[in-house]
Amino acid sequence: MFLIFQMLQLKWIFSTLLLIFGFGFCVLLLNIQNFCTTCRMIVYSSPTSTSATESETFPLRTKIQCERNPPFLVLLVTTTYKQKEARNAIRQTWGKERQIGDLLISTYFLLGASANVTIQEELIEESDTYNDIIQGDFRDTYYNLTLKTMMGIEWICAHCPQTKFVMKTDSDMFVNTGYLVELLVKKNQTTNFVTGSLRPDDVPIRNIHSKWYISETEYPLDQYPPFCSGTGYVFSVDVAQKIQNVSTTVPFFKLEDVYVGMCLEKLKINLQDLHSRPTFFEYKKPFTVCGYRKLVTSHGFPPHEMYLLRDTLRRSEAERC
Repeated sequence: MFLIFQMLQLKWIFSTLLLIFGFGFCVLLLNIQNFCTTCRMIVYSSPTSTSATESETFPLRTKIQCERNPPFLVLLVTTTYKQKEARNAIRQTWGKERQIGDLLISTYFLLGASANVTIQEELIEESDTYNDIIQGDFRDTYYNLTLKTMMGIEWICAHCPQTKFVMKTDSDMFVNTGYLVELLVKKNQTTNFVTGSLRPDDVPIRNIHSKWYISETEYPLDQYPPFCSGTGYVFSVDVAQKIQNVSTTVPFFKLEDVYVGMCLEKLKINLQDLHSRPTFFEYKKPFTVCGYRKLVTSHGFPPHEMYLLRDTLRRSEAERC
């Protein structure tokens, strides 16, 4: 009798352990599944332009009719809500250009979202006034520049695919739109074309104190693919569509210009020089009238200097180089 009791007791203990083990195994499977879901590649997901969520993708978007009057060049300027003074300076200087010869130019500003109701109301008012703001539904931070740039590319594909060229640049840049258009016309290449300040062999910065620090987890390779500096690069509109398409297969990377380079590498699109000499400058090139007539970009201009530069170039129009 005692033996039977012991056997029943052991059977009960075994059944209990089996139940506990089975439950624990199920929990482990669920945790593994959740972990795998979390560790999947983060890729830029671009909703289609006709989806019901477009108003959420673009809280603010301009009202344009590219089909009726297609621009030759669209300039997309990354900015933040704090940089209204810079936007106004661009609107009154190099972004004021609307036509060069018979070629049309359009300039738009790319912003992220603001949770501040007052700021958003001010942006809505600014958008109503100038009709040149494109806003995305993501936090407006430096490391979301990739999302901001991809938003601009998505907007081009959805609303202005009739343009010939697109330029992405920043709000502290001087852009010589007239000379840029002149060089693009001379180049006469409207497909598979990307140009700017070329960075063919940059390496990841592993200094943790750097603004551009990239860990080996984020990017394990020793060299980036060729890319153009984010201060200003130009691409034909067909490249915009190709970048948008391939971006769903390229892991998100927080350095926007490198990310675009990753997309171009996957597309097997090579970077090209726009001119036999440098015309895109990532730094503030020392000013001379003749020098600034023959460059496309120069970096590091606060708003008041943009006005000074415009006025100086206007006064010296008769000066020969």
